[in-house]
Amino acid sequence: MDDRMYQKKVLSEQLANDLRQMILNKDLIPGDKLPNELVLTEQLNVSRSTVREAIKTLRSENILEVRRGLGTFVSATPGVKDDPFGVHFMDEGPMLRHFYEVRLVVEPQMAHIAALRANEAEIAEIRKAYEEVKEAIEAGRDHTEADIHFHNIIAASTHNPIMQRILPVINEGIKSGYEETKDVQESGSHVLEQHRAIMHALTRREPDEAREAMRHHIEYGMSLIK
Repeated sequence: MDDRMYQKKVLSEQLANDLRQMILNKDLIPGDKLPNELVLTEQLNVSRSTVREAIKTLRSENILEVRRGLGTFVSATPGVKDDPFGVHFMDEGPMLRHFYEVRLVVEPQMAHIAALRANEAEIAEIRKAYEEVKEAIEAGRDHTEADIHFHNIIAASTHNPIMQRILPVINEGIKSGYEETKDVQESGSHVLEQHRAIMHALTRREPDEAREAMRHHIEYGMSLIK
């Protein structure tokens, strides 16, 4: 590597580090749009190729995302990839059962903690998310997204940022579980009843009840796996 290429690499790494630090310092927050390349070039006194290289590095780390026609933004969950554990590169085997086992270890305790820590706004959001699940199931529609939202709000209500980083695995398990069980007769009504039990336990702030309701919900899903 000649001196010019080395200097360019050092500059792009420094710029990437500076942008990471701005996000850590909350100078840039998830959803914020970065200035365009030309503005960054002028503000930081670096070449456009250096800016592009730094953005490329941060995109690979899911810290920044480029939205076609809109610009470059700070990711909603900086640094958290959609498949953080490389699940899609594993030998499949009984993968759905693996997902459910992870959920069974994590989510009941997640519900227990959420019942203790959720604020009033989060409790209201959990109720709303339950109504979205109910509406989708009763209309016979795919309720996957509503289901994911319900579980994600519970995770957020723990106020534990590391626990929330496990969400991509949980979300993948919900998607896979729906595809496997959607044709099981009466499963929708049972799932809705289970969501209702979880929601009621959380709104009453009953941690043990919330944990058991979530455990029952996940074990029911496991029982439907072929």
